[in-house]
Amino acid sequence: MKYVIAIVLFFQALGIQAQEVYEVDPEERNNSIVIAKTAQDMISKGNYETASKILEPVIEKDPTFHPAYVNYYNAIRNIPQKTDKLIEALKSAMEIFEEDDELAYYLGNIYQERKQYDAAIKAYSSAIAYSKINGEDFPIVWAYHFNRGNCHLKIKKFERAISDYDYALKLSPDNSDILTNRGTSHYQAKNAEKACEDWNAARRLGSKSVDRYLSSFCK
Repeated sequence: MKYVIAIVLFFQALGIQAQEVYEVDPEERNNSIVIAKTAQDMISKGNYETASKILEPVIEKDPTFHPAYVNYYNAIRNIPQKTDKLIEALKSAMEIFEEDDELAYYLGNIYQERKQYDAAIKAYSSAIAYSKINGEDFPIVWAYHFNRGNCHLKIKKFERAISDYDYALKLSPDNSDILTNRGTSHYQAKNAEKACEDWNAARRLGSKSVDRYLSSFCK
């Protein structure tokens, strides 16, 4: 016996509403759960290649099983030569799980690691927009803003980076990494006073990485 998951897709160009139906076999789903747990254990032990290989059939046969994509991301992000497959999988997942901020964030991370900053910013912006719909209580939402800020910093859009870091700090107030990078953005934007304030705040929170900035630029 099978049960059905219905995903509603809107075809605006045609002006009609269509529905794509995914049939999920309970036995297949149970198998997916077991494999996902096995893959998670492999990932924790550094067996990324094997984990990715056992997850690929799960994604193909049971495409509505969300944890498979999360584990696939955690495996393949450690295998640079396979990130094209990961991007393809995440994009396919986002067509199924519409407005999924977590998956959009993972896509942004891959683009950022590949130094494709414009694509990363677009993905992070989608994650941020979806988080406004889904709720900002998900524990990693601050990182959506932080990582978009990092991309803005990389392409020298310092004011945009500062704005992203400001919001990230609202969600994660005692985060020395955010303060450190916001300080760098302030310094690059020719505001040494604010930069030093942020670096000093990060130091009070225990960050030692700011010591070189403090000794060089905040005498």
